[in-house]
Amino acid sequence: MKILVTGASGFIGSKLVAKLVAQGHTVRTLGRSTLRPCLASLSAEHIVADIMDFDKVAAAVTGSEAVYHLAGLVSYQKAVRDRQYRINVAGTRNVLDSCLKSGVQRVIHTSSVAAMGIPPDGQVGDESFVYNLSGRGLNYCDTKHEGELVVREYQQRGLPVIMLCPGIVLGEGDTHPHHKAIFMALSKGWLMGWPAGGVSFCDIEDVVDAHLNALTMGQVGQRYVLSSANLTYREATVIVSRVLGAPEPRFEIPGALVELAGQISELVLPLLGRRPALTRQVAWLSQQKIFFSAGKAIAELAYQQTDFEQLIRRVAPYYLGAKPASGVDAALNLKT
Repeated sequence: MKILVTGASGFIGSKLVAKLVAQGHTVRTLGRSTLRPCLASLSAEHIVADIMDFDKVAAAVTGSEAVYHLAGLVSYQKAVRDRQYRINVAGTRNVLDSCLKSGVQRVIHTSSVAAMGIPPDGQVGDESFVYNLSGRGLNYCDTKHEGELVVREYQQRGLPVIMLCPGIVLGEGDTHPHHKAIFMALSKGWLMGWPAGGVSFCDIEDVVDAHLNALTMGQVGQRYVLSSANLTYREATVIVSRVLGAPEPRFEIPGALVELAGQISELVLPLLGRRPALTRQVAWLSQQKIFFSAGKAIAELAYQQTDFEQLIRRVAPYYLGAKPASGVDAALNLKT
């Protein structure tokens, strides 16, 4: 097929493009920056353009039979709210409007469990869960949810769209600095405690395969949760520490202390020219159990769930700076 991928330079997008090209599709990509070096040699056409430039978006969409819309801004900093809205909401409208006018046969919109809300404690949500985070100042969650509302609007106008909602994605090629920092801190025994909440984790390979399957599987007009393991942060850190042969964190960090640290970090670090990893929004979310079921994706998209410990054994060398082929033993040597 002739396929356009927005956000192709991102974590999921770069993996997806490589697999689409390998499968023989004619791939065009759209992004503000050049493709990652690992994709530069692929036979894919790359268009450098801002997603807010409707004319260039429309030109990129023209002739495409399918479009993957992955472009988005992931941030929990209050300062980027306006830019986040432009990309995650207005940018989504530009892409979908262009797809509708060009008669695209299939659109796969990558959303997030962040757009779905937070189920009551002790419950696991699914695709029917109604968003319940409005008014809390969570700009990433809000803008991803508003992006989904735009998708719903275009579904009603006849555009064949499927939405995919991954949890926290781990894997080789992840450039999220927080993930690498957490792995390193655990490997060194520096991480003393864990926050009270938890989240749905998933494997990048499973997530990309679900995107590939969504070209021909799944129901238009539906959204699908992509998650593999619903774990509290306590459970996750125990597993990662065991894999790394490192000491486990010792206690649960009081929520008030986490939120105070987030507020201070967000106030002070920008004055030093640094982006805060821990913000007020991140601190609050870390206290919540954000658990969702992937049963629908398993049934309709043949979604695979890699075991969390198996995933950690595979990706630990990457997060600790070793070559993926060198195995966990090489990563463990970094502790010394």
